[in-house]
Amino acid sequence: MKRMLAIVLCVSLGTSACASAGGPRYVTAPAPAASQSGSPVVDPAVMSEFVQPIPAGSRVKVERAKGDTIRGTILKTTPDSLVVQRNTRVPETPVEVPYSTIARVTLEDGRGSSVAKAVGIGVASGVGSFFAILAIFAASWD
Repeated sequence: MKRMLAIVLCVSLGTSACASAGGPRYVTAPAPAASQSGSPVVDPAVMSEFVQPIPAGSRVKVERAKGDTIRGTILKTTPDSLVVQRNTRVPETPVEVPYSTIARVTLEDGRGSSVAKAVGIGVASGVGSFFAILAIFAASWD
């Protein structure tokens, strides 16, 4: 009985698929589009009040009402627009984005996922599972 329980635990631990890469890790929703009347989704005055306190030098993701996205660094904010320097390998001229075309502005903190982080998590979970299975077999061995 003890050996059968150990085998069931090892099989369930090995096939739990908690670290599988078979599907998407998150679902992304499309950026909000402009309303049927063609007016922007967010009132430009509200967007201006929201963006003005963000300090220059902050990394942001700006989603426009027409669906495209700009990732970059805020250079300055004016009462009518936001000036962003795109994050590209080759320097580009800053982009001035009017508040009337912005659907959403999100601060990026730089603590996102990376390939090295994902590999490290995968290796650590694999090693942990291996030693857990080894310990279960050692405990059930007579």
